[in-house]
Amino acid sequence: MAQETHEVIMKTFEKLPYKIIWKFESESLPGKPDNVRILKWVPQQDIETLNYLSVNADFNLQRTAFIIYFRLLLMVAFLGDAARILGIFPTPSYSHQIVYLPIMKELAKRGHEVVIITTDPMEGEIQNLKQIDVSYAYQFSKKLNVTQMIYENNRNPFKFINDLMDLFSDTVIKELEHPEIQSIIANENEHFDLLMVEYMFPTFLAFKHRFNCSMIGLTSLDSSYYGHVAVGNPVHAVLYPDAVMQFQTQKLNFFERLQSFIFEQFMNYYIEYITNPTQEATIAKYFGNNYPSLPELIASIDMLFINVNYILHSIRPLTPATVAIGPFIQIKPPKDLPEDLKLFLDEAKEGVIYFSLGTNVKSKDLAQVTRDVIMKTFAKLPYKILWKFESEKLPGQPDNVKIVKWAPQQDILRHKNVKLFISQCGLQSSEEALYYQVPILGLPFFADQISNAYKLDINGLGLSLNYKELTIEKFAFSINELIDNPKEISNLLKDQPMSSLERAVWWTEYVLRNKGAQHLKGNAVHIPTYQYLYLDIIAILFILVSVIYFSTITAFVPYYEHQFFFASDYPF
Repeated sequence: MAQETHEVIMKTFEKLPYKIIWKFESESLPGKPDNVRILKWVPQQDIETLNYLSVNADFNLQRTAFIIYFRLLLMVAFLGDAARILGIFPTPSYSHQIVYLPIMKELAKRGHEVVIITTDPMEGEIQNLKQIDVSYAYQFSKKLNVTQMIYENNRNPFKFINDLMDLFSDTVIKELEHPEIQSIIANENEHFDLLMVEYMFPTFLAFKHRFNCSMIGLTSLDSSYYGHVAVGNPVHAVLYPDAVMQFQTQKLNFFERLQSFIFEQFMNYYIEYITNPTQEATIAKYFGNNYPSLPELIASIDMLFINVNYILHSIRPLTPATVAIGPFIQIKPPKDLPEDLKLFLDEAKEGVIYFSLGTNVKSKDLAQVTRDVIMKTFAKLPYKILWKFESEKLPGQPDNVKIVKWAPQQDILRHKNVKLFISQCGLQSSEEALYYQVPILGLPFFADQISNAYKLDINGLGLSLNYKELTIEKFAFSINELIDNPKEISNLLKDQPMSSLERAVWWTEYVLRNKGAQHLKGNAVHIPTYQYLYLDIIAILFILVSVIYFSTITAFVPYYEHQFFFASDYPF
């Protein structure tokens, strides 16, 4: 424990009117206050069951006071085991970062020394937490117009994936060139006990080998195929299709099943023969030679955190090495709205519709025909519209529409006058609307947005429209339907034994306490694909049946030929 922390704790204890039991791992405690007794081992469960603690005649504590300070002491004792944690979250997307950063902040509050690489640094100084700012990565995503890329490649997920992979590769290289990151790699005296890394970027898994530490992979939505494989979860192209596949049903027809199967095989081929060699070359350049192959690094994961909930995601069996950290991990305490937004919302007695397409799809880049339909519909509505729009001006802006380049979304959705959220149905946006019980009208564009919107629709939590087929009539009808006949939004997702943040932190510290979690991974990680799919058994059975069949044919053909010729000699 840091000496400064040590002194603060002892000075505080010295001023208290209570006697203190401190689980302390050394024989002596320099400067120990008179009211403190140190023990190297404490029977915690037995102590908590007593009405009072009696060690000797001069050492009694009322149970209530003892429990309060015992819990504090347990926390203090854990500080003696504080770990160094490296968090790497390189995706230039705010919707990704808001899932990871609360976990790292909470770990720092618990006394761990945390270093994070992030594109969205948190404001202010946070004790025990150092942030390496790689926000310049947003410059690369801006060069590639995601909205335009969606329009061009919407029916071709293969090209879409290829464009994204190229973007990720460029981003990884530029981030690795950051001087502070290079210093971490080069410093022989640097060490970390745990690597927590966004699992979309396998290149950064090299830090696990660099520091010979445990590793937790994190995703801001459900994991891709290779993440589930790495921890031994069942994978199936039909039952659990990739989020990129834009299916609007849970019962796939033959061509959808075929498409999902081909996509899965394509991704396996693409990762093994195109992505992995490129990223292994990057590892060799920035980390050095003699590093394990990427498949080995991917397989070395100890635990996988996936941001899923069981309203918007399919039910699937998971190994204990997989922890669902959703929903609502990004929910923040309320903050006051900016004065202009507060005034706009407060005065909207008729109600407000909040419209945002998130951080990746830009409203300013919408096709003109789509934007015209939206504006003409808004102009006819009796409600005020708050539109997150990324430009200073909106040509033809209706009088009832207010545009903002940035919006404090959670605080807006909390407001009593917000009647409807028109959303792209990204996972975090959908969860926030569900948390504040605001109906959702989905305009999904790509990736998991399609399936999220579908799930909201079939579960009676909103409606969904195809932006490519949007008309004034369809748009207006859906808006009025959701506002005039609001659907009851259940608190089902809030019914959990602990918060998502508490669950994520507990399992993180579990990995730290046990120096890994390889024992929680499923047996599927140890067998090759051909065994997992019974291909060797099927092949042997096929050969065996074929041998029996042809042996039988071979044995009986001469007999039947003899009978045939014999019968032909004696015609009747």
